Amino acid sequence: MHRRISTFATVALVVAVAAALGACVNSQEKTKRELQKFLGASAGEYVSNTGDSLVVAPVYARMIALDTLYIERTSASGGTSGRLVALEAGREGKILQLAYSFTQQGQWRNLREQPELFTALLPKDVRAAGTCDIKLSDDRNQITYSCGGSAPETYTRVLHGAPN
Repeated sequence: MHRRISTFATVALVVAVAAALGACVNSQEKTKRELQKFLGASAGEYVSNTGDSLVVAPVYARMIALDTLYIERTSASGGTSGRLVALEAGREGKILQLAYSFTQQGQWRNLREQPELFTALLPKDVRAAGTCDIKLSDDRNQITYSCGGSAPETYTRVLHGAPN
């Protein structure tokens, strides 16, 4: 009888551990899917009411992070700046948006036209620049962007070509 209870307790423990591990894996997979969904859904060109433009593009910058966005912001006066935003899984399913600026902005020009340059980026080519808060509207036509402590600004998606 004692042996039967011990066996039952062992089986119950194994089932509980397996369930806990399964929940952990499911949570990680769900967060990974959310990261991929955000990468794809946020990609595009946007413009603000003040005439500033924002280009958001998923890029492959393996030496910086696995899930990475390139953000290129052009002011109405013509100044352009670019940065990387690494997306990482945070606590409770939240997505962390970690900003990186280029140590030598001039060295990394024309990244939109030459995306293969992102594969050559090394950690020494960027520096941490705080966090970002990039929020996509439910209809995916607007994005609110704030990075490195800047005030949030809303941009509207630019639609190219005629709708189908």
